[in-house]
Amino acid sequence: MKSFLGKKTTDTFLANIAWFFIIIGLLLIMLSLWDKLDTQFSHVLEKIGFTILTSGVFAAIMKSFQFIGIFKKEIEDVILNSKFMEKRNDLPELWKKVSESVYKQKFPELSESLQEIILSSYFPTNHTYYYEDATITINIDEFDVDCNIKYTQTCKLKVVLAENIDEVTMSQTYTLDKIENVTLDNSEWLYFKIDGVEKMEEMKEEITETEFKSSKKRSLLVSGKKSFILETKEKREYNIKNDNIKLFRVGCITKEMDVSISYPENLIVTFFNVGVVKRFEPKHIENKNAISRIHKNGLILPSQGFGMSFVSK
Repeated sequence: MKSFLGKKTTDTFLANIAWFFIIIGLLLIMLSLWDKLDTQFSHVLEKIGFTILTSGVFAAIMKSFQFIGIFKKEIEDVILNSKFMEKRNDLPELWKKVSESVYKQKFPELSESLQEIILSSYFPTNHTYYYEDATITINIDEFDVDCNIKYTQTCKLKVVLAENIDEVTMSQTYTLDKIENVTLDNSEWLYFKIDGVEKMEEMKEEITETEFKSSKKRSLLVSGKKSFILETKEKREYNIKNDNIKLFRVGCITKEMDVSISYPENLIVTFFNVGVVKRFEPKHIENKNAISRIHKNGLILPSQGFGMSFVSK
């Protein structure tokens, strides 16, 4: 058939075969009603017409089922395909519309503010890296009768860059309230390492002064690495009469954190969670004058972390 009619004609015929049967069937039924035909022949013609018409209707139904199946599959392939989503340039607006349907009916007065906070602060849309396997060690070496605390803080973590990022600026900032006898000189950076290599001499330093605060920032551009190990150590000193609480909050998404705190006999230290959805859990071993906590379940989001309060014995 294909060689006789041609491929295009054959394909057209097969695509419309249901309508062909329906038309032929109707024509035969109408012809069977012609009074000039023999009665017996008219009955036979009528039966043939009904048979062909029924076949055409059945074929049309099957064709519609087939079309619905194909159409459904095509829609699923388009909507559920991540490549389709990646090509859209309206994903933030799309996310807002989807999330609106989740909680707008319940909290309509909060929906807009909630969307903005989640999109800007908790979704990594503006982040170029995240932290992984962070180990924080705080050793309070001295607490004197004047309530001065001297401690060292060591941090080791893995920095993982986003897919399309090949360089990132890492920084440390030390900020103090402007209080009498407390200055930026009360802090000292001991090392800043990238994959075990000391980088202190390559860092840029910037000091910022406002009416109420003083800040010292050191930064370093790291390039050519998709991930690396960052290690820092600093020494600090301040008086708990001015502020008996110390907060440690992360600047970007952090996956897993291990915290160890040691302190002298004449000081009471209390650990508390700061904003985390999944709380820090005590480790199996608790030593005297030491606190050990671990965060393994879920993520620590920006501005979340932990805190310590200090009370003299």
